[in-house]
Amino acid sequence: MEAFARLLAVLAVPLGILNMFGGVVSGIWLAILGEWGLIGYGILALLVAGMGLGLAMAPGLIFAGPAAVMLEKGNKIGGYFFGLLSTIYTVGVLTAWCILVLIYYTKHADADSIIPVLIWSYGIATGPIVWLAQKDLQSGNEYAMITTFFIEAAYILTILAILLVGVSLLNVLVIFGVVMSIGLIVQFSVAYLAEKSRAYY
Repeated sequence: MEAFARLLAVLAVPLGILNMFGGVVSGIWLAILGEWGLIGYGILALLVAGMGLGLAMAPGLIFAGPAAVMLEKGNKIGGYFFGLLSTIYTVGVLTAWCILVLIYYTKHADADSIIPVLIWSYGIATGPIVWLAQKDLQSGNEYAMITTFFIEAAYILTILAILLVGVSLLNVLVIFGVVMSIGLIVQFSVAYLAEKSRAYY
């Protein structure tokens, strides 16, 4: 976990810069290119996606509820199993959202606009996720930002792959699948170590 913490520290600065300035810079760039439709749809998506994603993730509570009950009763295997199902469902919803945004925007990009379109799409896809994660963090879910970090990493890797080598939809799915699988492993490792530490004390 120390290695992950170091990686997070290294990537925090570029991610922070991209999250802070990427939307503004790409929005201005798209405006200069006259891509007002992409800007408008992006702003609309930002306004409604947070609530939409929240509703889409609500069925995951079917798994989260039993997980919490089982963990309270000391049934760790059952608790972790249902917790895993809940997390997989959440990750699936967030990944599907990101891929849909990416597909929509790349279809409307050309050689001149591909870079600002991809950066703009990153903000549209990850902005609502960051907002939801911050709400979860405030309500006591200390692992919310782990999923967010890996979603952002997967999206950035996909952007780089598109720009550098060009990728198919299958390749995009593979990139997201691999990165988010690593994210699941990290998240459950952190949760397990935290639970073990609490049990020890």
